[in-house]
Amino acid sequence: MPVDEVAKVISNWRKADLDDQEKAMLAFTEKFTLTPDQMADEDIDQLRQAGFNEDQILAIGLGAGYRNWVDRIADLLGVEEEKFDFPEEILKAFGVTLEQLQSSLYEETE
Repeated sequence: MPVDEVAKVISNWRKADLDDQEKAMLAFTEKFTLTPDQMADEDIDQLRQAGFNEDQILAIGLGAGYRNWVDRIADLLGVEEEKFDFPEEILKAFGVTLEQLQSSLYEETE
């Protein structure tokens, strides 16, 4: 994925060039993060309709839940996280370096 598209996914996934399955996953994780009390069976069904199997749906939920937990613990402890500090594995999965990503994210504001 080109660096500018990775930056779009991170800053506003709705503007990124994503397929329907990716959009369904991100819509699900966004709702799970922002309004978890509003999650319903239909949300899981939408992931199934997008082509995800049960193991993939579990992985999506676990990944989003883990990240939400880490963020909340960091908030509790007053830990300041870098806004776009991603593990090396994530950067490799997207095929970008942190320097490329940061220059793409911040080029409009500098």
